[in-house]
Amino acid sequence: MQIATYVIYELLIRIRELNPEVGDFVSCRKTEKGVYVQTTSGHLTIPEILYHKQFGEPSEISTEELLSLL
Repeated sequence: MQIATYVIYELLIRIRELNPEVGDFVSCRKTEKGVYVQTTSGHLTIPEILYHKQFGEPSEISTEELLSLL
């Protein structure tokens, strides 16, 4: 799977609305668990299913799913 970084940026924007401390995008890579994202304040792993939801139908992502990434 190739990673569309704009999808990661979009997710970070949404997460930042819930927690401004999440930091800015630095890098990302595909792992067994999804997409590992390094930010200026740490890291998080975005499950592949959540990545695909943001890519295809972002309105289906709940606040709880976003909070689970923190």
